[in-house]
Amino acid sequence: MASISSIFALTAIILLTVPVCAKTAQKPGVRGKVDIKAPPNIVWDAVHKERAEDPDLSYSKVLETHGDKVMLEQKFKGMPIIGEATCLLEQEETINKRIDYKLVRSDKFKELSGSWILTAKPNGVTSLELQSRLHTGLPFSEAIINHILKGRIQKRLERVKASAERIVAATAMTSVTPLPTPSLARVRTEAE
Repeated sequence: MASISSIFALTAIILLTVPVCAKTAQKPGVRGKVDIKAPPNIVWDAVHKERAEDPDLSYSKVLETHGDKVMLEQKFKGMPIIGEATCLLEQEETINKRIDYKLVRSDKFKELSGSWILTAKPNGVTSLELQSRLHTGLPFSEAIINHILKGRIQKRLERVKASAERIVAATAMTSVTPLPTPSLARVRTEAE
């Protein structure tokens, strides 16, 4: 009788686990989006600056570049459950439009991929979307990782927005045409 109960229990676990695993493989990951008052070329530069200065990374370095493909090594810090993780990523860039990245290898991650997508909108606004999929292979870690990842994505987007909008503001300040100074002859004529 105990073996029949065990078989039923094992069958129930398998039947409940298979759909969960199938759904997990199809999940799109985490997304964030922000509108930035800056043209795509400024946002593009700010995205690259963010990659170099991201506080969630111990380091990020470009290993090689071949045309629009970049091989990048990054070390993530403070990841829940797993701590630090070093990754080799292949990145494909379409200038001022998108950056797609995918994991080549990692000491901790099983999958890491995603995209930065820039969309020009009217009035000099650029919509910036960041989507990322991360799987560690650890059971039950996906919900925790995605929750943390959602917050990190939103912070990255906000830093890119602030950086790009600062550049636009600084450019506007330096391109203001100074008012002409009146000549002394003109001032005397007007005073008389």
